[in-house]
Amino acid sequence: MSERKKNWNERYLKSFGPRFRIDVCNPLMGGGGTDVCRMYGSTKKGDKFSFGMNESGTVEINADQRIDIIAGQNNDSRSTDIYIHSRSGTIDINVAQNGRVRIRGNGVDIDAADSITMNARSIRLEGADEISLQAPKVWSRGKKGNLVPKRWLQSVTAGSFIAADSLSGFLEKGLLEAAGQFDSINDLQAGFSSLAEQVGPLAQNLGTQLPGMAGQLSGLTGQLSTLAQTAAPQLQSIAGTVAPQLQSIATSPEVTQLGAALQEQAGAFANFGQGLVPTGY
Repeated sequence: MSERKKNWNERYLKSFGPRFRIDVCNPLMGGGGTDVCRMYGSTKKGDKFSFGMNESGTVEINADQRIDIIAGQNNDSRSTDIYIHSRSGTIDINVAQNGRVRIRGNGVDIDAADSITMNARSIRLEGADEISLQAPKVWSRGKKGNLVPKRWLQSVTAGSFIAADSLSGFLEKGLLEAAGQFDSINDLQAGFSSLAEQVGPLAQNLGTQLPGMAGQLSGLTGQLSTLAQTAAPQLQSIAGTVAPQLQSIATSPEVTQLGAALQEQAGAFANFGQGLVPTGY
């Protein structure tokens, strides 16, 4: 494979001393292609700085030490001093080692049209006055903590010396036994289905017969009412005839003399049957 041909004729290099220079169209290949232009600087200690653009269109700012961007000295306090805008794509802020990303201000607003995702080993929110969560739905899920939804046993045993885990076994056993009972009930489902099939036609036949039975009962009620109206005068007439006759018989001399004779002979019947009962019992 032949080496790429380098055009050194387009290069322009201007040095302003040993610690600063401007390099234009350097044909040496880099990560983004050859350089379009680049400025170099270095300190007495050897800390380097470069600012340039390569053929891929990427603009790079590289420094061995800190980079400060300061603006707004004479700007209006209600205006924007530093504006970073991405027309299309993503803005990445990456700390390679153990550094931190700090954003300080009197007010920090994070506004997203879709979603905000925070992923870390530990996330901590501190508010000197208030922390407010406002949304139509607020969810929390975890294993420990006072925001984790409590199970029923944890709510029952809250504030007591009874551990919720000690009751978990009983609850699990009860659920298993209940499951067995439900299985037995499911086994009876076929019998209930057969009974329902038999009861259905019976109820249907009974429904068709009840209107006729109601008519018959209504007719019988009418007959009983007519019979009662007819028999009432006849019974009153019989009572009026029989009552004087019975009174006459009860006050007749024959009945009166028979009663007196039985009263006189009452002592003769007092010991009747005593000799027929064995003694010693």
